[in-house]
Amino acid sequence: MAMTGIGFGIRGYSAARGRWLTKRRRLLLAGAGLLSFGTAVHAQQSARKYHVAVFFSLPQALHAPYRKALAARLAAHGFVEGKNLTIDSRVVSGHGLDRDRQQAATLLAAKPDAFFTTTARVTQAALAEARDVPIVFAWVSDPVASGLVKDYSRPGGNATGISSRFHELAVKRLELLRVLLPVAKRVMLIGPMYFPEIEAAIPRLSEAARHFGFEPRVVDTGFSYPAAVVEKAIKDGAQALLALHDYSAHGERFTGEQVVRLANEKRVPAIFGESELVEAGGLMSLATNRLDDVGRAADILAQVLRGAKPAEIPVDQASRFELAVNLRTARAIGIQLPASILVRADRVIGN
Repeated sequence: MAMTGIGFGIRGYSAARGRWLTKRRRLLLAGAGLLSFGTAVHAQQSARKYHVAVFFSLPQALHAPYRKALAARLAAHGFVEGKNLTIDSRVVSGHGLDRDRQQAATLLAAKPDAFFTTTARVTQAALAEARDVPIVFAWVSDPVASGLVKDYSRPGGNATGISSRFHELAVKRLELLRVLLPVAKRVMLIGPMYFPEIEAAIPRLSEAARHFGFEPRVVDTGFSYPAAVVEKAIKDGAQALLALHDYSAHGERFTGEQVVRLANEKRVPAIFGESELVEAGGLMSLATNRLDDVGRAADILAQVLRGAKPAEIPVDQASRFELAVNLRTARAIGIQLPASILVRADRVIGN
């Protein structure tokens, strides 16, 4: 019986081991197949040459860090400039839609696989020319209000990308102004209303301003130089200024710096949507991290290069925000920055 039991155990063990070895061989073969498939896909991606047209809404002197960030993020996905990727980039500096469309058409003549754009205006120019070329955008305030996509979750066309969450940040800027100026009443909402996303934001921002105890005044700078418009609004009693336009991203930093200078001369606290203007002397800014936005948009661009359709890729939303303050400007215009703002600041300039 003992021998029989032992023999039965050995036979059972051998059978079980045989089944285990067979299963293991199948798993190894399956794994090898997947590895071969992955290697084949990688080899195919490496062998194919990709071409991306890039359209930055920045002056030539300022675009280099963003182009570098885009190329580095794409390289992390296997699209390496100089190997299997060509990046053809252009910059614009506020020349208007017709000029932007001309440059977009020039880029499209080389038949790129995809278009990467910044700001709604430049993306609109690209869309007007690139009806069949997928577009990925960054630095867009409200892609729905701008007419770039039908819906955040299902864009529906040939464009998708990253939203800078303009409405939310503008409300947060109003909140910061209230903390800075507990008793101020009149706040000036300044920006060119020919931008659809700015015009669409005004009712909500006016309501938010009243919620924080402000009397909002909307100032349309239009196409013209805004200094005279801003100066008149300040003379009419504005006690704080909220800039709705992202001057630096639209290649109009000089104009933004003029607003900074005027606000400081009149000793009116102002908050902007870009830290570049705080470096130039502006009091405060609350903004997205533009380099991070470019990187996140590059992640989407990599999906598109692999064959994903923009119509089915949800619009992502910026997730990193930076508060910058200028202590030198605060002292110059006679403002004491509260500790609650200083402790939240990501960047403090002019210590």
